[in-house]
Amino acid sequence: MNYSRIMALGSLVLLLMVALSGCMDLAVENPNNPNRTTAVTEPKDVESLIGGSFLTFWQATQLDDPAMTLQTMADVSTSSWGNFGMQDLSSEPRMPFINATYYVYDALNRLPWQRLYRAVSSANDGLVAIKGGMKIMDGTKDNTRRAQAFAKFVQGLCHAYAACFFDKSLIIDETIDLTTYQAVWKTPAEVMAAAIKMLDDAEALANQGAFADPLPGAWINGVSNLTNTEFVRVIRSYRARFRASVARTVAERQAVDWTKVIADAQNGITVAEWGPQGDGNFWWDALKFRGQNTTWMRGDYYTIAIADTAGGLTSWLNTPVNQRTWFVIKGPDRRITGSGAGTSSGTYYTYVTSSPFRDDRGTYHHSLYLHRRFVYHTAGATGLMSTITLAEMDLLRAEGLWYQNKTANRQAVVDFINKYRVTNGKMAPLTTAASDADIWKWLMYEKLIETAHTGSGTTWFDQRGWGRLVKGTTIHFPVPARELEILGLPMYTMGGEGQPGGAPKSVKDLIVPVSSVQPY
Repeated sequence: MNYSRIMALGSLVLLLMVALSGCMDLAVENPNNPNRTTAVTEPKDVESLIGGSFLTFWQATQLDDPAMTLQTMADVSTSSWGNFGMQDLSSEPRMPFINATYYVYDALNRLPWQRLYRAVSSANDGLVAIKGGMKIMDGTKDNTRRAQAFAKFVQGLCHAYAACFFDKSLIIDETIDLTTYQAVWKTPAEVMAAAIKMLDDAEALANQGAFADPLPGAWINGVSNLTNTEFVRVIRSYRARFRASVARTVAERQAVDWTKVIADAQNGITVAEWGPQGDGNFWWDALKFRGQNTTWMRGDYYTIAIADTAGGLTSWLNTPVNQRTWFVIKGPDRRITGSGAGTSSGTYYTYVTSSPFRDDRGTYHHSLYLHRRFVYHTAGATGLMSTITLAEMDLLRAEGLWYQNKTANRQAVVDFINKYRVTNGKMAPLTTAASDADIWKWLMYEKLIETAHTGSGTTWFDQRGWGRLVKGTTIHFPVPARELEILGLPMYTMGGEGQPGGAPKSVKDLIVPVSSVQPY
């Protein structure tokens, strides 16, 4: 059956609400989505439907909602502007997310939900057509398996992100008969298990042999001539990330199947940075476009000052929240500052002399450090949009090795840390003589600094699993109010101190002492 008709199925109307609103000067609609009333009848249209599904996934995750907000909730970046719910969800004390149709920032959980399941629908429509006997041909070349593998890949990515982002969601694959299906809510663990199976299926299809043609560059914009073996490396990289990211607590993070994470990360991407190319129109990245703009966002001292050696971070943390303000970081990490004095620019952050945020919204939001590692994207939303890095894969391996046996794997873990600490940060090498607490602290630090402004939600997922979210921070989002309203289900929310879905007390002792849119 045609999965594009989900909207007509009363109990599942939430899956394909396509009125995608947004207050930005960059486009969000997917130009590769043909009219889906006819899309499943012609092979080229089916291929286009599948090929355009990754862009929909990208727009579900890497645009303003939710990417900007999640990084401020992780306290890797700071911003007190109201846009996208950043002020509401990153101010202290943390408040619950307002899950209501009247909430001006309801797009924060609504758009990811709508777009993720819209991408799923596109992938499913294509898979159903192929299952029905359709062949995707280019002359005499059979590209059917390539299309199947890509559809399962996107299907898996969308379910994996939903598992990490929402407190519950739905598992919808191409085997579901939507004429009889009733919404069955699944836990994050259940949804992630289904997502992993989908990614496994994508890998298995790709591993059957070389594709007749490599993946078209339009499918993942600018990633041209991706062979089946290279595609498998991308699949494994995402799978490594999401296996670790689904954890909500320290205990859950430690209980992840790290053997599988390590295997995937070890066999993931081999380039330093991987991602689509921005085109300044449909393909763009909010964390790089707005998140590196001098007005919108700054580096949060809670993360970027961990290497400070002059007592600045310790003093800042020991000051009552509402009395905190900016300070100059004095430390050895040359990614943050250009010298120990702290008033020159590092390779990832630029020192500026003032902070753009309003004092009345909390001076603790102020920071003098602006992320500029991907500054080229601010000019026109073009260039490589790094979303997976080799550093992320290496440091996932290090984390897994640490959990498995911190004594036997100590040297390997330290080596992974030093690969970025020394090479990129120009810091003195860490040694195995360092305490367990120090090694763990510096592992977390390297992961945060190296993944900031890359994959949407990555730093929030990590801080959540490490127990480092500020007390009361929303750890996952509720099903959007509009969907609950349509289904006639009671409204509920998440987050806030002492409330369901709010982070427990943060383990801060791990780091001390040692567009037309305008911000408003």
